[in-house]
Amino acid sequence: MRSDYTNVTEIRVGDTVSVLSGKDAGKRGKVERLVAPGRLVVEGLNIAKKHTKPRQKMASGSQTPTVEPGGILEVAAPMAVSKVAVICPKCDRPVRIKAGRNADGAKLRLCVRCSTPLPSREVTK
Repeated sequence: MRSDYTNVTEIRVGDTVSVLSGKDAGKRGKVERLVAPGRLVVEGLNIAKKHTKPRQKMASGSQTPTVEPGGILEVAAPMAVSKVAVICPKCDRPVRIKAGRNADGAKLRLCVRCSTPLPSREVTK
């Protein structure tokens, strides 16, 4: 899966975002992953229930199969990028992002309101 779906002015993994519309409107969360162009998963938001059947699975190095239990899982479903806005760390408000350059000439993502640079690297757990 490719993670380079976003441009310099768009939302990236690890950004804190606010949901603008839908059942989770007004809630905040961190971007967990980018699924496809224009779609992302926000941890803890847009929860969908997934029903799974019990399945037999062969464990490595074992002669007998183990049974994975079935049940109802709650999974964060993808949502459209247009439904979320990035939260500026300084303003603490949903803002638009503009492109800029630092003294070295490298591209930056800037808050439109206060021109604070947004974190540029992906956050890993």
